[in-house]
Amino acid sequence: MHATTGRENFQSSAGPVSGHFWTVLPAIAGALLPSLLPASQPFEATVEDPVVGRVLLSGLHMNHPRSDTLVVLIHGLGGDAISPYIRAAARATVHCGLSALCLSMRGADGSGEDIFHGGLTEDIRAALASPDLARYRRIHLMGFSVGGHLALKAALDRVDARLAAVAAICPPLDLDLATIAFDHPSRAFYRRHVFANVNRVYERAAARRRFLTPACQVRRARFCRERDAMTVVPRFSFQSPEDYYKRESVATRIHQLDIPSLLVAAVYDPIVPAYTLRAAIGDASDALTVRWVERGGHVYFRSDLDLGFGGALGLEPQVLQWLAVQQPPGSVKRFRS
Repeated sequence: MHATTGRENFQSSAGPVSGHFWTVLPAIAGALLPSLLPASQPFEATVEDPVVGRVLLSGLHMNHPRSDTLVVLIHGLGGDAISPYIRAAARATVHCGLSALCLSMRGADGSGEDIFHGGLTEDIRAALASPDLARYRRIHLMGFSVGGHLALKAALDRVDARLAAVAAICPPLDLDLATIAFDHPSRAFYRRHVFANVNRVYERAAARRRFLTPACQVRRARFCRERDAMTVVPRFSFQSPEDYYKRESVATRIHQLDIPSLLVAAVYDPIVPAYTLRAAIGDASDALTVRWVERGGHVYFRSDLDLGFGGALGLEPQVLQWLAVQQPPGSVKRFRS
């Protein structure tokens, strides 16, 4: 399985049909035949929000008693702690002898607690501050799609002193560019699918948090920018969607990244096109390692994926192998002036 190692620029955003194939079919298979999760315990933490007050977070904790390393798995928009790609990553993590935390961002579990956005690292910070996780000496983050953006931003925000390395799978880096791409008419199928999931969650939050825009209005949104203007912008006091994207995008700070970070991207990803990543990747510090994969889709890849890190093949084993050998942040070149 071929994966390029440099920071090449790919001019085409359409790519072959294989990008759609590797995005759609594994997602359908994962929904119809979900893999079993390893033995786990319910996880709860709270985050203090200036508007809502105390917000409850949930997840699943797989505590390996002999492991001093915790891998926190972060889902994307429309996902939660038991999404198929999170399940697969949890199984691989436990198989490697590490502990895992499958975390639902606020409200993603359908509790109606609140809503989240692509830069809300406070939830990750609050989860890691839980006494249940105090025994771990090293923390790794592995995020998928928007969860990958959150993982990288958590590294930039230094959410925990134990954070040793992060991995981002198919993340948007520039939220504005990513939204323009996602709102293109050619991606209407994907928008409908994602909106169906997030609208179900939003409806529960809006029923509980009356200050949110009514769900009936939000359901009429057909584009991501339009929906963000109704939901994220008023809830988190941004001036506009553009203000949200500028303030929260990893792209604006990626030159400051000094925690070892891995980005895995599909050349023909139909949801986060390669061209939306190249400028930010070019600006990144030396802390960022990039792997482009030709035969893959959005967060899903072939089972024999080889990223060049040795060990077992497949996305999750390869990423975990990379995380395992990273050195403390102090050994990484800081950032460009």
